[in-house]
Amino acid sequence: MTFWLRACPKCGGDLKLQPDVTGAYVQCLQCSLELNTVQQRLLLRLDHIPADQPAAVELVAVGPPDHQVA
Repeated sequence: MTFWLRACPKCGGDLKLQPDVTGAYVQCLQCSLELNTVQQRLLLRLDHIPADQPAAVELVAVGPPDHQVA
């Protein structure tokens, strides 16, 4: 199992890689937010960002929105 502690862009909770019959997805254990595919790809690269750059980590964790609401 893979976890990211305090990495949820919505509530700051813990994220977990959840297996599924169609693949896998990342979901917050506290608020149940499911990250979109772009956010998931960026999250998997968080290990390459130095821990002393929290602003960069925050930008990567949030990522672009799935869609725009008119």
